[in-house]
Amino acid sequence: MIGNKKMIKNIFKNNQGVTLMELLVSVSVFSVIMVSTGGIFQMVVEGQRNAVAAQNVQENIRFAFEMMGKEMRMAQRDDGACGHNGYVYYSYNDDTSLDFVNQYGQCVTYFLADDRLKIDRDGSNGYVTADEIRVYNLEFSVDESNQPSVTMKMDVEAVGKENNKQPMKMQTTITSRVYE
Repeated sequence: MIGNKKMIKNIFKNNQGVTLMELLVSVSVFSVIMVSTGGIFQMVVEGQRNAVAAQNVQENIRFAFEMMGKEMRMAQRDDGACGHNGYVYYSYNDDTSLDFVNQYGQCVTYFLADDRLKIDRDGSNGYVTADEIRVYNLEFSVDESNQPSVTMKMDVEAVGKENNKQPMKMQTTITSRVYE
């Protein structure tokens, strides 16, 4: 019993605790690790937001190009019903609007309105692009040579925070099935 008391006294004598300097060093190292981890996490989250914004822009424009392309490929020569006698495609307003007659004989116009791609089919309007996408430049280049074609160019970006906009330039060319 006396030996145990002596051993306990020696343990308490040798255990003097931590110094203020050791405590400051350990808190500093812990703080540096936590700040670094937080910065890395924030970069990963921002990168993911940018990737999702870019993917949304691409998917939306791919859908718009596909929808427009299907209708534009089946365009017919205008017999005067839509005001562009003899043309398959007609571009006006400084090449920012495109008119044609679709396979059902409807007059179709694609144009830019409210920073979105819009369609007018015989008086009924609708948007082609989603609210999350801003189209800020649209251009149609018409080639009415042997086989009529249209090249569409547009500058698009995601709507949202400035650093998540992901601006892109998109372009596609569509040829009509009208052969002469």
